[in-house]
Amino acid sequence: MRSYIVAALVALATARSSDEHPGHRLYESKNATHPGNATCISDTDASLIATSFGLTISNYTEALAVQLFTTNFTDQSDSVNTLIHEPGLQPQDLGPLTFTSKADFLAGQGAQPPVPFEILDLWHTCDTVILRWLSAQTPYSVQGISIASVVHAVEGQGGGFGVGTQKWQISRIVAEFNSGAWLGNIGYPECAVVANATR
Repeated sequence: MRSYIVAALVALATARSSDEHPGHRLYESKNATHPGNATCISDTDASLIATSFGLTISNYTEALAVQLFTTNFTDQSDSVNTLIHEPGLQPQDLGPLTFTSKADFLAGQGAQPPVPFEILDLWHTCDTVILRWLSAQTPYSVQGISIASVVHAVEGQGGGFGVGTQKWQISRIVAEFNSGAWLGNIGYPECAVVANATR
C-alpha cells in the first residue's frame, strides 16, 4: 500500500512540472543538490514532499500524514492561530506553536474539511522546501507561503517519501496566509468585502 501511495504521489508531482503547468516553478538553490550527496534533498523529492504536504490540506488522510511528518513535528502559523481563536482573538494567541507534535496535527487537521490547494512556486535548499500556494476558495481566493524543514526519515516514525532509498519527512512547518479572506469565506461578516467601500 505504501509503495502505491509513493508511486501515485510521484506521478502527481511529475504531472505538475513546470513544462505542463507554467505557473508552478521549481527553484533550486545553487548549493541545494550535488550528485551523490544524500544529505541534500533532490528536486524530485522536494516536489514529492511539497505535493504530499498539499494533499494533507486538500485530501487529508491519516496514513499520508503519519508517513509525511516526524513524531516531533511542529507547526507555527499566526494565520491558523487567528482562525482557531476567532472570534475573541487575544494577543497571547499569536506567536505560540499551532501544533506541538504529529499527534496534535493529526487531531487538528483530521477534523477540518478539505480545501483546494495548488502549488504556485516551489523552492528548496538542502533541508528546506518552500511553497507559495493558492487555495481557490469562494468567494475569496487565499494565497500563502509554507516553509517546511525536512530531515532524513526517522525509523519507526512513518517511513517518509522519496523516489530512491533516501526518504524524507517534514519536521517543522512555518506558514502564513491571508487569514482575513479565509475568515470571510467561512462566514465572518466583518471580513467580507464591502461593495463601493471608501476609505
